[in-house]
Amino acid sequence: MKRLTHVDTMKAIGIVLVVLGHSPGLNPFIKNVIYSFHMPLFFFISGLLLSEQKLSMTYRENLSSLWKGLGIPYLFFFLISYLYWLPTHDLAASAAKHAGVSWWEPMMGVVIGNGDALFVNVVLWFFTCLFTTSLIFFWARKYVSATFLLVAFNLMGLVFTLIHDPSWPRLPWGLDNAVVALAFYSTGHFFRRYQDAILDKTPKGMAMMLALFMLAGVAYVAGINGEVDLNTLLFGSHRYLFLINAYLGVLALFCFSISVPANAVFHWLSKNTIIIFPIHLLMFSLFTGVGVVVFGMPHAFKESSFLWTGAFALLALLLSYPSALFLYRFFPLVFGKRSAGIDPVKNQVTLPQVSTSRISE
Repeated sequence: MKRLTHVDTMKAIGIVLVVLGHSPGLNPFIKNVIYSFHMPLFFFISGLLLSEQKLSMTYRENLSSLWKGLGIPYLFFFLISYLYWLPTHDLAASAAKHAGVSWWEPMMGVVIGNGDALFVNVVLWFFTCLFTTSLIFFWARKYVSATFLLVAFNLMGLVFTLIHDPSWPRLPWGLDNAVVALAFYSTGHFFRRYQDAILDKTPKGMAMMLALFMLAGVAYVAGINGEVDLNTLLFGSHRYLFLINAYLGVLALFCFSISVPANAVFHWLSKNTIIIFPIHLLMFSLFTGVGVVVFGMPHAFKESSFLWTGAFALLALLLSYPSALFLYRFFPLVFGKRSAGIDPVKNQVTLPQVSTSRISE
């Protein structure tokens, strides 16, 4: 299959939404709109990129691919996060949150592998959940059709969102999140066969109009449903709206992405999601520390204005470039490279092929 640049655009906008959604002081309504579809988007793209060639792999080959593409970066970024957490967890606001937490307790988090346990860097839940989701779907797809899985996993996800009780114990390695994530993953995989026809038959102007119309719908429904968070299994005050609005947002972003031309910025952001995703929260913590320690600002300064929200997000995205240069040069094996000296503008590293990297040839 030819390379489809709209996937780069979808991933680029998705990772910007992730960073913005985590930025301090973000307007609650805007946050609800972003959270209504930004993580479902990445699971959708992951399924979209699962080709028949990849499905022909053996179970062992698939497990090895997932471990190299997700497991090793997960452990690597956990270690970085832990080394940052050690000297900073007892400072300022973090002291109350981590009061009584021993130095060794985060080690349990990397084994449990869900958002509650990964408090040194909560976004790492996505690595383990995507690992679990990809593994389950691969094994299931070996035996039944994509159409069957589309129906089965969406029904399963819908039932789970309706009956889930927050008092239920969390499962390791995102197994509970995967019940919902599989709905988006299976839909992306099913949609894969139709995207060429949609690209050929949809005028760009019409795609843009549809995108804007659907985004308005996403905002309206998000205002009704309220706070959602796939990590914490929070599906809003009207749970039946969660899947509907998530798919509306994903489709809106798909239409927007096919209506705009490819560019170098989108391409770079897409190729470096594996760097931006796990390090931006560490950068936010660092920015806060600089403001408090160096400039004597109150800890809550970052919540005082939407200007700080934009500044945190923009600075984190800008600093991801030198971060990528450094990490690819000195830790190439973590990202599937055999040698250092990788240009992060031209590199092909991102989350793995079964997830958010690129459509296989």
